[in-house]
Amino acid sequence: MVAMSDRGIGLLARIPPLPPFITPEELLADSLPLLDPPSRISVTDAAEQYLKVPVQGNWQDYDRTVAPYTVEPQDMSQSRRFKTVCFVGPSQSGKSQMLLSVSTHAIMCAPSPVQIIHMTKTDADAWVEEKLDPALMNSRFLRDRLGTARDDSTFARKRFKGMRLTIGYPVPNQLSSRSQRMVLLTDYDHMPQKLGPKDSPEGSPHGMALQRIRTFMSRGCVFVESTPAFPVDPEQVWEFDKTAPHRLPPVTNGICKIYNEGTRGRWFWECPNCAELFEPRFDRLVYDETLEPGAAGATAKMQCPDCGHRISHREKARLNTLAALGRGGWLHEARPFDAEGNALVDARGHRLLVRIDDPRIRQTPVASYALNGAAAAFSGWDELVERYETARRAFEVSQDDSDFARVHYTDIGVPYARPDGDEQDLTAAALRETAVELGAMTCPSWTRFITVSVDTNGSWFAVLITAWGLDGKRMALDRFDLVQPPETAPKARDAEGRYRAINPGKYVEDAEVLTDLMERSYAVEGEDWSLKPCVAVVDFNGPTGWSDNAEKFWRRRKREGKGALWFLSIGRGGFKLSDRVWHVSPERGSQGKKARSIKLLNMAVDRLKDTVLAAAARLDHGPGAYLFAASIEKERIEEMLAERRGIDGYSKRPGAGRNETLDLSVQAQAIAEHRGINRLNPDDPPGWAVLGEVNPFATWTGQAAPPPEASEDAAPQYINWLRR
Repeated sequence: MVAMSDRGIGLLARIPPLPPFITPEELLADSLPLLDPPSRISVTDAAEQYLKVPVQGNWQDYDRTVAPYTVEPQDMSQSRRFKTVCFVGPSQSGKSQMLLSVSTHAIMCAPSPVQIIHMTKTDADAWVEEKLDPALMNSRFLRDRLGTARDDSTFARKRFKGMRLTIGYPVPNQLSSRSQRMVLLTDYDHMPQKLGPKDSPEGSPHGMALQRIRTFMSRGCVFVESTPAFPVDPEQVWEFDKTAPHRLPPVTNGICKIYNEGTRGRWFWECPNCAELFEPRFDRLVYDETLEPGAAGATAKMQCPDCGHRISHREKARLNTLAALGRGGWLHEARPFDAEGNALVDARGHRLLVRIDDPRIRQTPVASYALNGAAAAFSGWDELVERYETARRAFEVSQDDSDFARVHYTDIGVPYARPDGDEQDLTAAALRETAVELGAMTCPSWTRFITVSVDTNGSWFAVLITAWGLDGKRMALDRFDLVQPPETAPKARDAEGRYRAINPGKYVEDAEVLTDLMERSYAVEGEDWSLKPCVAVVDFNGPTGWSDNAEKFWRRRKREGKGALWFLSIGRGGFKLSDRVWHVSPERGSQGKKARSIKLLNMAVDRLKDTVLAAAARLDHGPGAYLFAASIEKERIEEMLAERRGIDGYSKRPGAGRNETLDLSVQAQAIAEHRGINRLNPDDPPGWAVLGEVNPFATWTGQAAPPPEASEDAAPQYINWLRR
């Protein structure tokens, strides 16, 4: 017989009792919101009644007068006339606040499933933690509707009484097999524009979202908001069309394409002087362009295009409020003709502009809105002008338009069109016509330092020697290939004494042929000085095995005390890289290997190619120009133009051959920028950029001046006291 102890019974007795069963009356009360008909109030009214927003650290009632241009777009999300509402605008203009307003209306007034799609899962989680959860906790009515079960409030789902709010990111399974009354897409241009496998894409996020709302018929809506992030399509010719005055330039993808398919609404002000309506745009800001960016921004004023009246920034909030009251506001394009076939045009012959509820509005299932950054509530004209002028002037100097494009996208809220530069029509013949005649092993008189760039290939090293001036002017002095290994390399010659081809991936000793490049000496034209290269940059990518050998080669130079003169470079493609040149160790190795401990000169190659080609297109030999020595062969110069600029980067032209000269020029630009070419003070340059004895890479080649001859009547040169 087994005896069991009763010691545990005392512990069980201390367990609290289970809660009582829920009564049918409580279940019914909890389910009653499902039976409520939709409240017939607008999204904005619901937000003012139920939603709290943070204002300088305090939670206050939502106020439509802060960003009045968001009222109509968010209200149109409940329209049965449009299937899509599209809003294009600058950053920090209140776009994301519309997501909370629309969601509040769905929770409190029209319970139904709603889905919000963010750029990535990380961004979705951050929005829930930083925006959604605080709003729910500080808005009493929303908090009371939120379920209390453990799974009712997660990063991916919020369950309210009568509705479900899901938060996701743009992948096919998030936009498939679900029925939603509303799908809200935020930061649309930063999403992948094609979802699914590359060989069989399922569609765009907007297209897949439209399929999710079909079950709800006319009550369904897709709300899309974003700053533009795609440039103007260079393959399409675009100019202003008075029959479509609000159309944005054609872009390759993104929200601007959806906008152009819609009603094309723009935000208008009423001029305080002439009472005419006009769109407040950045290009209508007038300021003194001769001043520094900060000072120029302080002078910015909006100019009415009809009477020329100038409006100060302090009037912006008042004009936005008046616009919401009917003295301006959103105006959309009308359809081309009315029911009688008459053209709907204004007195200037432009397409007629109408309100959203006008029956003459353009027939389309998309209600689209575009807000210019000059009218945005949270951006000052002084800061807007300062950022624009700073980026524009930097672009004029470096021809790198990444920051200039960013200002157009995020600050002004319009697609960016790269200005047509002279490099578009640049030819090899033009470069050869402006080539400079120099003697052998000679550099121009303005040269202050020389760089060496090396591109690694399977059986040769491509080399470019570049002379640099203090004003950014540069000249390609020599361009040649090294195809023969050094005598000390393994199996350098065969039995008959013939050299084998260079094989840098197999023999690290082959790279020793590069060491002589730093000993090349170029006489400075018209001076008694010659210059040796002050730095060399070698391509880290190459044939199989070269990366390991390149590291060994650099470590040998370091042991010799010359590590600071040699750099290993690696290219990074794309125009959206934050930096142009950065010298860091790799964060991780390839194929799961341990990261290397050496530093690599990382290059944003597409941004640098813009700079290099723009410099080559300057044929006047001015500051920043890129010249060629006449001794460089025609084929080498043609390599400079072997690629063409695309939306995502540079690519080989059809039928083009080698492109080493362009790649080598990019390396030269990168190492010059790393050494500080853009920060040099011509009046006080560093020692390595001085043509004098303080420069360790300069050698005096002149002859000492003979001593002066003594004249016959000159006084004898001796000390008088010796004669005593």
